[in-house]
Amino acid sequence: MATVRFTLHGDLSDFTRPATGLAAGPSPVTVTARFEGRASLKDVLESVGVPHPEVDLVLCGSRPLTLESPTPADARVDVFPVGAGPSGHARLVPTSQETPRFLLDGHLGRLASLLRMLGFDTRWERDADDAALAEASAREDRILLTRDLGLLKRSAVRRGAFVRGVKHLEQGREVVRRFQLRSVARPFTRCIRCNTPLRDISAAEAAPRVPPRVRERHRRFLACDGCDALYWPGTHHDAMKGVVASLCGAPPEAGGPGDR
Repeated sequence: MATVRFTLHGDLSDFTRPATGLAAGPSPVTVTARFEGRASLKDVLESVGVPHPEVDLVLCGSRPLTLESPTPADARVDVFPVGAGPSGHARLVPTSQETPRFLLDGHLGRLASLLRMLGFDTRWERDADDAALAEASAREDRILLTRDLGLLKRSAVRRGAFVRGVKHLEQGREVVRRFQLRSVARPFTRCIRCNTPLRDISAAEAAPRVPPRVRERHRRFLACDGCDALYWPGTHHDAMKGVVASLCGAPPEAGGPGDR
């Protein structure tokens, strides 16, 4: 039986604590793992709780390791999260997508609505099983967001993140910050209900589908060809703009749906 000592930097140390103790502090944590034979670094790291999509750099001394590398026996290994650690080394997390696309597990439905509100292609199915989610995230090159560490550790997952927040607005701000979404958000361009991109339609085209008072007050309408929803900047629009501002830290562009 061999051992390795991992020093977990940044928020990777969260994964050594119970779920209720996540985000307890930025100080590095050192943990010892035991393994047999030529166990991969991925498997041994995950045995102490760290899911591989959260790992961006691994150094044994000054020598970088990959997740497929055999775990060095009786060694000290530094493990860094996304963007942390010494520069000049190739990173393990795939290069960022120009416009991120997401896949969320069944427990994150309210977060899915927020990401769609910001204009991001976000797949969510209430009852999808873990194997299907992991395979879909790889096949469609989507970032898998989950609070299920077992799901995040599946080998098929290339892009993914553990969502630490519990409340949906907290989760939304966390994801915007983690994936630098503020500059690429396009609020109110995607259906919150079904994820289909919205299209502008004329007031005349919308008229048969809206109440008389709406026809009198509004000239801009957005239609969803996926679920046939119709949106206009009604009474809820100011509240929705406030949500977008809360997520992105700046007021959104004017004009967008509020009612349907």
